[in-house]
Amino acid sequence: MRLRLQGRGARWLLLFTVGSSIGLLVLLPPAKTMAVSEPIAHAQDDDAYNIELGKGLDLLRRRKFEDALKSFKRANEMRGKKSPECFFLMGQAYYSLEAYKNAIESCDKALELAGNDNALRVRAFNLKGLSLQSQAELKDQKKLSEAESVFREGLALNVQLPILYYNLGIALLQQNRDPEGLAELEKYLKLAPKGDSVEQARKMIENPRRAREAYAPDFSIVTADGEHITLEDLRGKVVVLDFWGTWCAPCVASVPSLRNLHKRYTKEPSFVLIGVSSDSEEEPWRDFTTRNKMVWPQYWDRDGRVRRAFNVHSFPTYIVIDHEGIVRYRASGTSWERSAYLEDAIKKQVKIVAKGEG
Repeated sequence: MRLRLQGRGARWLLLFTVGSSIGLLVLLPPAKTMAVSEPIAHAQDDDAYNIELGKGLDLLRRRKFEDALKSFKRANEMRGKKSPECFFLMGQAYYSLEAYKNAIESCDKALELAGNDNALRVRAFNLKGLSLQSQAELKDQKKLSEAESVFREGLALNVQLPILYYNLGIALLQQNRDPEGLAELEKYLKLAPKGDSVEQARKMIENPRRAREAYAPDFSIVTADGEHITLEDLRGKVVVLDFWGTWCAPCVASVPSLRNLHKRYTKEPSFVLIGVSSDSEEEPWRDFTTRNKMVWPQYWDRDGRVRRAFNVHSFPTYIVIDHEGIVRYRASGTSWERSAYLEDAIKKQVKIVAKGEG
């Protein structure tokens, strides 16, 4: 997941993408120019509202979603709980927390209060559609159909928001309606040739399965030994990513099991184990991996780039990626020994490669 907030003159650009198949582009005017449902009584009240709203936006940018939600709620209280922009931003915070039901409810409230503010309405439709898509988890066709309808409602407002075509295209591909979905993605490319999701759109046009399967996000790393590795380099192999940290007790407890796993599969050419450390300092990480003979590829994710790409929030997290680059298994927040089906998932994928299946 990626979140970016940029100032553009008197406006804010909030960029929010999830995984490899969902994107959201939101252009928000500053609080003073946003439509509110009630007249402003005092300039002092207006200032307090804008300060709280700005505080929430900054917290959202810094991925402190719970705190951002509290700020948006406080700002909404200052508007008698009738601020459409606050409800929309609450929806953003809920979406970030994966509380999709709450996000949908917040979007509905924003739509109810927005009146003729189509600039806000179109973004609320977009966020609501994304929340329905996320609830669907690639398989609930009823939810996907609802998401499609919501995206189309947004497009009917005739407000320039190209990402709606992108999200509608994905919803259609996820319903196995490839010709329609590809047509919407082409519209997105035409309207936003330099858009943030252009590369993902092109990949899905080339291979529509990307919208229906949990493909791993592209990533590149340079290991502790100086080896450059990309997802493309790993194509044809079964990859296990271990997101860990020396500060994490279950992670440390899992090291012997990981050593045994690496030893068992070390002669298997289709298997790769990669450690992705979340440590804040390099020296303790290097010292720990050397002392504990963690001889498989190790990467220090100093800026959290890979962790964010895979939306990792708890440790350890184990992710199994198959030979096509599709995530086949994920376990979070528990030691290797407690991840009951993890090793089964690895064995299954290694066997598939050995048999030349897939």
